Amino acid sequence: MSDIFDYLDWRGDIPFSADPFNEVDALVLAELSYVDFSEIVPGAMDLNMREPVADELTDQPQMPAVSIETACSRFWDRHTEEEIRSSRTLFSKTPFLLKKMCSGARFGNMKLTAYVNYVSAEQNLQISVVTCLLDDGTVFVAFRGTDDTLIGWKEDFSFSFGNETGGQRRAAKYLNVLSWYIGSEIPVRVGGHSKGGNLAVFASAFCDRNMKNRITQIYTFDSPGFSDEIIRDTKMQEIFPKIYSYVPEETIFGLLLEKGFEYEVVKSTAKGIWQHDALTWKIKRNRLERAEAVSKMSFLLEKSLESWIKKLPVEERKELVDIIFSTLNESGWENLSEITSDQIRNISGLLRAYHELESGDKRFLWETVGKLAVSGAKSLSEELQVKLISQLLGKDEIRPEEELEDQQEA
Repeated sequence: MSDIFDYLDWRGDIPFSADPFNEVDALVLAELSYVDFSEIVPGAMDLNMREPVADELTDQPQMPAVSIETACSRFWDRHTEEEIRSSRTLFSKTPFLLKKMCSGARFGNMKLTAYVNYVSAEQNLQISVVTCLLDDGTVFVAFRGTDDTLIGWKEDFSFSFGNETGGQRRAAKYLNVLSWYIGSEIPVRVGGHSKGGNLAVFASAFCDRNMKNRITQIYTFDSPGFSDEIIRDTKMQEIFPKIYSYVPEETIFGLLLEKGFEYEVVKSTAKGIWQHDALTWKIKRNRLERAEAVSKMSFLLEKSLESWIKKLPVEERKELVDIIFSTLNESGWENLSEITSDQIRNISGLLRAYHELESGDKRFLWETVGKLAVSGAKSLSEELQVKLISQLLGKDEIRPEEELEDQQEA
């Protein structure tokens, strides 16, 4: 049984010339994006930077970059191991990943550039991204997933509204600007974990054509999907063959909304929602260890949420998200870790904020949650039907996709 850290111990000294870039490398770089590189990695381009006019560029412009060794040294000059280990966030271990990457030939010569970390409550968006210059002559653009801020989580819920979010638009612009600063012949890979994977796919689909044609692979790790409207867009469908998508067995986030492309199921050492932490995913040599299918619980939850979301008009979805997050903000919280740190005090604050809601908002909240309960009950009823069908067919176990086919045939 091994994980990303073991992978770097065992294969970190093998250069790309001996073992080409693989899916585990993509996951390593996606996880690296969770490290706070503020004032460590050059942010030569920010999200408000205009794209250069062609006749302004006499030579290939250069963006300042730092070696991963320098980035690691700067980070640990600012932080102690005790401080990092005491962090309550899901991604507190990623700085230790940075340490291991420096010590091997595989990533030891990598450079980092174009770091962006932008959060805006007014615009309801959170985006962070770093570009990795690998010594095999390729580029990997790593979009960070949702951070600890409630602003970031609110934007995640906004994916169900149908239209693109501010973070998605800025992700596409990032690739557009980046294309001016890297050689036109350099292959580009894009990826991310959680919301980072969603941003990677969206940006790859809707960036300018000159960048889009250079993207060779797109990696998503337990990432939510998109609205039907975006999935049907021809620009999105063009990139489906380039997408490599992975979810853990007990995924929740990875089955939200539509994907339109296939995904692989992988094993994890964790249980339930904690499988979202990709540092718990099992590695076998140079690939993620596969599982047969997502768990029945994940499949039922996905069906329940899908049915619930599709029954809610877009305006009601927006209203629900606004009510939930305004209630959380009124409770005095800004970060997810604050909610889980002191449950007794936080429940009290949440109840106080709930009682201060207007009666119409309270009624809407309960009616909407009630629809979710009905969707869940319907999915459970269908699951019982599936069990009966599987017995009639003489099968001990059937995969979720087979369940749907069998129900339709029945």
